[in-house]
Amino acid sequence: MRATVVTILGFLLIALPARAELTPDEVAIVAMSSSHESRRVADYYAAARGVPKSQIFLLECDPGEVISRTQWDQKAQPAIRAWLAKNGLEGKIRCMVTTSDVPLKIGPRSNDVPEVSQRKAHLKQNRAARVKQIAKLVGLLNGLAGGEAKEPEFAADAPLNQMVAAFDAAMKEEQARRAKLPEAERKETDARFERVFLAAGGVNAVLEMVARQSDKAKLPDEATRRLEMTKAQLLGLQQGLQALANLPDTVARDSQMLNLLYQATGAMGCVRWIDEQMELLERNETYASFDSELSLLDWPEYPLFRWQPNPLHYAFDAVPNKRPAMMVARLSAPSSDLVMKLIDASIATEKVGLDGTVYLDARGMSYDAKKDQPGSYGQYDQSLRDLAERLKNHTKLKVVLDNESTLFQPGACPDAALYCGWYSLGKYVDAFDWKPGSVGCHLASMEAETLQNPKSEVWCNAMLRDGVAATLGPTYEPYLGAFPLPDDFFSLLLTGRYTLAEVYYRTTPFSSWVMVLVGDPLYNPFKTRPALAEDALPDRLRVKPAEADMVR
Repeated sequence: MRATVVTILGFLLIALPARAELTPDEVAIVAMSSSHESRRVADYYAAARGVPKSQIFLLECDPGEVISRTQWDQKAQPAIRAWLAKNGLEGKIRCMVTTSDVPLKIGPRSNDVPEVSQRKAHLKQNRAARVKQIAKLVGLLNGLAGGEAKEPEFAADAPLNQMVAAFDAAMKEEQARRAKLPEAERKETDARFERVFLAAGGVNAVLEMVARQSDKAKLPDEATRRLEMTKAQLLGLQQGLQALANLPDTVARDSQMLNLLYQATGAMGCVRWIDEQMELLERNETYASFDSELSLLDWPEYPLFRWQPNPLHYAFDAVPNKRPAMMVARLSAPSSDLVMKLIDASIATEKVGLDGTVYLDARGMSYDAKKDQPGSYGQYDQSLRDLAERLKNHTKLKVVLDNESTLFQPGACPDAALYCGWYSLGKYVDAFDWKPGSVGCHLASMEAETLQNPKSEVWCNAMLRDGVAATLGPTYEPYLGAFPLPDDFFSLLLTGRYTLAEVYYRTTPFSSWVMVLVGDPLYNPFKTRPALAEDALPDRLRVKPAEADMVR
């Protein structure tokens, strides 16, 4: 569901205003009860930042970087919810901090659980029924206007394009036969033809057909009224689908979805949707980072496939009614001593401001905003170039942009304060001499699959070991669109208006997915010395006067 209806139609929202200026009393810390190192980091951070010790929660769970979906659903998530409620922290805590040894990843849901097998059986049964219906509709078309009402024999798993081709061929032949009939006889077949057409393609197909007719000639008043009624009907169906899209994936939800889809897109649309759902069930992309799933702690239930839109993203600033979400950051590194050094570096740097060189490693890829899809390689490469241009024109920072396909090589990046680039999969290139308090991000898959392995060369782990104070990355395959755009994240950070957690959550597009933010969530490296004026931000990031109350 996350990749189809949710993405296309949006999601259901619940009223809650957003705020800014995160403070220590709005932070809660999650540590592992069985881990001395985890508790040590939690205590150290609470003391360093003034987070009340009563806002440290000790999670009892199996140790390790991966927790099962069952353990998350039945143990970890309910325990954290219950602790917040018991301590009167619901509505007060805006940011959770996970510490060393708290699970980093949540594994995929088992395909053996009853709800999955029941969905598969239900979808398969519904597909078979729609395939029979499409064969019957083709037969009805063949029988109109004097033809032979012969039904094709489709297998239950027949490809949709085979059925569409058969229907289109039958419709073409039927229209050719109707053209030869006298007008009176032709009108007699119109109602039957429309019923068949509606059953095959739904209201959407009828709307497209009437719209095509309106392009050719001015429609009579009756046809115009019908067109408007059809549009209203389709809009109502889309709103119903929107409401269903954010419900958990169950047989009951699927049944309601298929009823509305049949009205909107006919039997063909139902088969298309069923095929999409079966593919998603096979892919089973229900894994997530622990932190990203934790951000939706207040959501009772939602689909698990891939992601949910992040309601804290700036795209939702103008939305008056939206679901709540928690900011989450992780204090983790290959050793707890290193974590505490990074905390100290963040606090010390914040007092004087971060200085040094900005290194941006693009690849020279072209981008056309009118042709290329959002989340494309070209868009992210252009975002790096846009960021470089913005900083050169509106800051005093030294900016080094590499717009070639090669990466910065060892020793090429002294005095590094900020870095963003790509693409070396799982192989850190030690080109950097990191400044205390530095922030780095490498756009590549699974660069945060581990954060505590002293030998791993995935970028997040290696950069933390090498000296960055904050980074972000994916724990599993993220798809590129899961990363914040570089020009969004770093431009906002440079204004000094927001803490690290707020910058990340204002610019990261998804929750309940695989990304993780590593660093002190209260860290604001440009708080004392903003490097970029807010009026130099991209227009999309500027808070409009009418929206100001919604993001404070």
